[in-house]
Amino acid sequence: MEFKPAMNVMPKVSLVPPELNMAEPLYQTIKDNFIHLAPFLDFITEDVTVEDERAYLKMMIQQHADNKARLFLIYYETTLIGTVDLHKIDNSNHKAEVGYWIAEGYTGKNIVTNCVNHLCHFAFETLSLNKLIIKADVRNIASNKVAEKAGFTFLATDVEDIFDGENYRDMNRYVLLKKQFEQQQ
Repeated sequence: MEFKPAMNVMPKVSLVPPELNMAEPLYQTIKDNFIHLAPFLDFITEDVTVEDERAYLKMMIQQHADNKARLFLIYYETTLIGTVDLHKIDNSNHKAEVGYWIAEGYTGKNIVTNCVNHLCHFAFETLSLNKLIIKADVRNIASNKVAEKAGFTFLATDVEDIFDGENYRDMNRYVLLKKQFEQQQ
């Protein structure tokens, strides 16, 4: 199966805009990877349902229409393996935050780094943004490596920045400016 439209990122890997019929595979990928994802993503809960994922996709499709966010689902051939997105798009100041996650069996293969690079190109060239920010849990070594490998510069550790319902978590903040991205290309 080939998705249209899709951005080919690397052999067998593509970024696909969300559609409501992707709620079931998104739900299943999250459920299958719950132990891998939950420690770092506060929106991943044990009681998530297909309807929750459908509502999330509907919200992201609306935010796309409102130019407040862009979500892409990461597919390996025909299997949904993660997501990468721009959120908190601030059109007045030409900036946004980048988020990503990937299924456990696909980590360590540069898939997320390549997806983030494609998303950066899209953000700077298509959306005319100037600044992208990644916030990564200090404990999430893989997420921090993605930010660094994608050319983002470490700015600071925001102490006790996120409350996960039980504990405050420290977050590393990274930034990439359009001019830096262009120099790296």
